[in-house]
Amino acid sequence: MSKISIKINAQLNTILQDEHFDNFHVTQLRDAYLANSSVVQDLVEARKYVYRQILRLVKKGLLLKKGTKNSKRVIYQKSELFFKANFIVQSRTAGTVNQPIAASVDTNIAVQQLEDRLKESEVDLLTSIGESEEYMRLYQSFPEMKVHLEFQYLQARENSSKLLGQIKAIKSVLAHQQK
Repeated sequence: MSKISIKINAQLNTILQDEHFDNFHVTQLRDAYLANSSVVQDLVEARKYVYRQILRLVKKGLLLKKGTKNSKRVIYQKSELFFKANFIVQSRTAGTVNQPIAASVDTNIAVQQLEDRLKESEVDLLTSIGESEEYMRLYQSFPEMKVHLEFQYLQARENSSKLLGQIKAIKSVLAHQQK
């Protein structure tokens, strides 16, 4: 059987080739990867990247997955094949410098979309508040239409509450993205 060749990020290769680094969780590899990285990266994006690399190594039989499926207790272990594999180390600059740039471009687009959505929701909220206020004025002017106007007023208030919730959620996500 021929030797398996696989491309691997230089930092991940350094970590995984350490004989003491075995029986690890995804987060342990992510933390070691971030500690070895000279580029500041988002924790979630780094975990996703490391997890994809782990899955590639599992698929090739270089790592063994120990634990139950969909469990946070999954441990990855180097297989015999791991020690026989030929790792083709990719340069640090090609693999790491380009990723944060792409991530920041995606983040900028997402932030812009969120800000647009926030403005739209705020306009809708003001419209809904104006609508509910008008139903109250109409009720005072036409008490004989109480049943219909009261229903419309409650609908407009409910819509305002939903819009307020959307605005809070969008602002929360924006605050997190702009850290």
